[in-house]
Amino acid sequence: MSNKSVWSRLPLHLFLIAAVGVIAYSNSFHVPFIFDDEGSITSNNVIKDLHRFLYDDGYLHNPRRFLGYLTVALNYRFGALDVTGYHVVNLAIHIGTGVLTYLLARLTLSTPTLRRDGDDTGTSWFIPLFAALLFVAHPVQTQAVTYVIQRLASLATLFFVASIASYAKARLLQDESSRPFAVKPICFYVLALATAGCAMKTKEIAFTLPFVVVLYEFLFFRMTAAKKILFLLPVALTVLIVPLSLLGTNKPIGQLISDVTAVTRVDSELSRLDYLFTQFPVIATYLRLLVLPVGQNLDYDFPVYHSLASVPVLGSLLLLMALFGAALLLWYRSRDTRTAPEFRLIAFGILWFFITISVESSVIPIADVIFEHRVYLPSVGAFIALAAVFSICFKGAVSRTAVATAGIVVLALTATSFARNQVWGSELSLWGDAVRKSPQKARPHYNLALALEKAGRLDESLQQALIATRLSPKEANPYNLIGTIFGKKGDYDRAIAALSQAVKLDPALAEAQVNLGDAYRLKRMLPQAMEQYQAAMKQRPTDASIYHKIGITFALQQNLPKAAVFFQCAASLDPSTPQYRLDLMRAQAGAQAK
Repeated sequence: MSNKSVWSRLPLHLFLIAAVGVIAYSNSFHVPFIFDDEGSITSNNVIKDLHRFLYDDGYLHNPRRFLGYLTVALNYRFGALDVTGYHVVNLAIHIGTGVLTYLLARLTLSTPTLRRDGDDTGTSWFIPLFAALLFVAHPVQTQAVTYVIQRLASLATLFFVASIASYAKARLLQDESSRPFAVKPICFYVLALATAGCAMKTKEIAFTLPFVVVLYEFLFFRMTAAKKILFLLPVALTVLIVPLSLLGTNKPIGQLISDVTAVTRVDSELSRLDYLFTQFPVIATYLRLLVLPVGQNLDYDFPVYHSLASVPVLGSLLLLMALFGAALLLWYRSRDTRTAPEFRLIAFGILWFFITISVESSVIPIADVIFEHRVYLPSVGAFIALAAVFSICFKGAVSRTAVATAGIVVLALTATSFARNQVWGSELSLWGDAVRKSPQKARPHYNLALALEKAGRLDESLQQALIATRLSPKEANPYNLIGTIFGKKGDYDRAIAALSQAVKLDPALAEAQVNLGDAYRLKRMLPQAMEQYQAAMKQRPTDASIYHKIGITFALQQNLPKAAVFFQCAASLDPSTPQYRLDLMRAQAGAQAK
């Protein structure tokens, strides 16, 4: 197939990348907010006032991920909590990253070490297009795209790839220019630095970007050592952005990198060595998912390993060492100009994978040892390498057979992504899927119980919550949910017992204190109710609903003046709720009548 055929045209390539992305995620636009979306979006007051976000609390809320949360604040400004707008932006980011993956691969094949003058095999367009289509269509990406707040991972990847591509373009233009300080190369170089900074202010995974740039320069360009240092030094200095952003934080680095809030996370104390041992099988699982995407799960019940001698650990380590060794061997062989240029491209893709996975899969312990969205950035290199391997399998020539085979692979992956997004369609289906795949893990059962409780299926919810308490008896949240369910059923004695256990396990869980106060109030045990409300108020001093409940309790005690004071506080904190103002007027009228 000629390189000049219709298949080699850039507009068609961009259209195909976008079309595959839209088809794969066409059923994801109404997927609800789930899991960590609650703490980051639906109950996050910081993102609900754009002016406040930009000029007051936005940067203080999370300086390490300011740009990511800025996009969330903009989504809220223009669409409030209409989930469709968030998914449209996430898909646009995903398709944009796919396009950048295509451009990066295409630029890379034009670099001095890979360029083959007079090459008419078609690999210069086929490898970039196939890599981009694999990236956009692959179902392993669904967690980073369909799970709204994982925009932080996908947006950081967008900036990351944009930075590498801009650097590649700057270097290519510089090589072509006869002037040492031509305008176009400088513009692209500045763009590379700017997008590097944006990536690092979106998520900490971008810390590895300068290392990938150094690798890219080393593999694909020829220049004196002095000039290499001149080009690389400004990029290398961006490595300081993430560590400087972490200064002043009191939390462990692993907790800062983690994507799951304390409300829904099952904490675990892992040593650095145990985490490292566990990550060898985790990375092997990521690689397996990239090649064979079956058995995907939002919440894996992944075992923690404590010894290098464990068969899964040792076997995975040997696999990773073999893959790393293959990358070095391919790089070594590619120094011979007679070898296929794909060799060096495969080496680059493999090394990209290992470098970019290192932030979340090395010696920094994170409570959740595996999440599929963590492979989103590493997959860029993996898919470039896979596309190059595919090209070699067809002897570097783009035949109709090669195009047809690649098309079948992309169609199959697109259909699988569509099917996976069906699972994401509701909290019930998503957590039901997780429970089936992780039956011995408490968190999926708890989250399924929450979803069932929202749907009004209280008996089923209670059953799942009880399973969660059995699997993780020291977790307070399932007991809080059990108490809430019993309260809705009118069984206040059981509600008080369960909620008391929740408060005992986690004295800082304000939600359980409020619910316990409600149960006591409905049983007319008003002093006990007041005690719980006041404890919750200390945890949440700006929560208007707690002040309102205290006001109701005072009113039930016939203390209308104090009730009016707390109703006034509630109305001041939340003027948008008319009930607070109405109860205030009633309490004031009642107090005056006395």
